[in-house]
Amino acid sequence: MTKLTLTSGPGTTAEIFSGPRVFKKMNDFFAGRLSGADQIFILVDENTRRCCLPVLANRVSLLQDSEIIEIQSGEANKSLVSAENLWKILQEKNASRHAILVNLGGGVISDLGGFVASTFKRGIRFINIPTTLIGMSDAAIGGKTGINLDNIKNQVGSFQNPEAVFIYPGFLKSLDTYHLLSGLAEIVKTALVADPVLWERLLAVSLHELMDIPFDEPLWEDLLGRSVENKCRIAEMDFRDRNIRGILNFGHTIGHAFESLSLSAKGTPLSHGHAIALGILCESRLSTKKTGLSAKDMEAISRLVLGEFEYIPLKGKDIAYMVSCMGHDKKMKGREIRMTLLEKPGKAVTGVKCDESEIREALDYYGSIKC
Repeated sequence: MTKLTLTSGPGTTAEIFSGPRVFKKMNDFFAGRLSGADQIFILVDENTRRCCLPVLANRVSLLQDSEIIEIQSGEANKSLVSAENLWKILQEKNASRHAILVNLGGGVISDLGGFVASTFKRGIRFINIPTTLIGMSDAAIGGKTGINLDNIKNQVGSFQNPEAVFIYPGFLKSLDTYHLLSGLAEIVKTALVADPVLWERLLAVSLHELMDIPFDEPLWEDLLGRSVENKCRIAEMDFRDRNIRGILNFGHTIGHAFESLSLSAKGTPLSHGHAIALGILCESRLSTKKTGLSAKDMEAISRLVLGEFEYIPLKGKDIAYMVSCMGHDKKMKGREIRMTLLEKPGKAVTGVKCDESEIREALDYYGSIKC
């Protein structure tokens, strides 16, 4: 059993549990500190209701009589409309300030559920039980909640830690390769900004080969454990994202623009991790121009991204749309776009000013890649 603690201030400590005995710890947790709750709600989507809720209900007796709230899966549902619907459901069910919301799902469920809980009646308690790799390695940890606004990522949100996070890698068995890769993109990002040892381990094995390794094997435990520890360490130093936590935004300024483009266009939206992987590629190109990332490291990053993630072609109008999306980025200062860029794997620099011509050059570079 691994236990980590993330503190964001007095009374705002999140305990994070993972390992083979996580369900025993969950039972103990609910029977103890959270037994005073007058209602327990579990937020699911159609996938986690089918694949994960039966496991949870069978293994955690105190959750068997919980109220189930189901939303549709997908990034498009991380919206103000969805948040309002959830507030209304909680109100209709007479949820009090002593209620608890259990978020059982991936990044969308963690972000949306955390935001709804942190704002309903000025805040009710919530617990994250991530069921995807992106949730376990990133989204469910660190206390960031949020929703999208007009397809622009995470424009409205709050900083609020859950009461606890319970990580059960067995849930990953329900994921397909595409969604596992989505989570691995965030692990790649964490390695690049904070953990050169983890980066070398990722280079040593094909991400696709990882899919054939059981999730309880030491390699997975190491990859996931190091990612969680890095996220906790950085978030605790700068919970409200004023300085050092900004290193975790590497790949996200351009990555979110890829994601917004896919949400606004017809067809299937990109997964968050897929978009971030493409953002990592483009922002690594910027890093070679702005912060001294070496050609050798750029080549290694490019080889990993293009070897594992589908290349998405861009048209001229796509680039214009993406640049306009970046004008809404939360890291902007005045009218200046600021990014996190790399000096080398394991060392990132926050707040780097990037003008439109430099961003367009990076996107033009991406558009010139022949796959």
